[in-house]
Amino acid sequence: MTILDKTPADVALELTEFARAHGLMLANGECLKTHAAKYLALGHCPCVESREACPCSDVLSDVEKTGRCECGILFDPERLCTLKGRRGDH
Repeated sequence: MTILDKTPADVALELTEFARAHGLMLANGECLKTHAAKYLALGHCPCVESREACPCSDVLSDVEKTGRCECGILFDPERLCTLKGRRGDH
């Protein structure tokens, strides 16, 4: 399926499956819907124009470096817990 054939729901499902396969979490439902719609409207990553696919091939290296993808739509839950612990949040 090409990007032209996809709906925001298709993109959201692909991101959900990618997250599940790699032990990542997704931003909330509204952010995910907005992100998917922007991706389809632009035809590339809404945050990094040079990245054509979503999820892109750089997601895992982004997560390894910063704990999240460049867009912040996918993130490492373990890193999130670590950051919350540093701030004293529970």
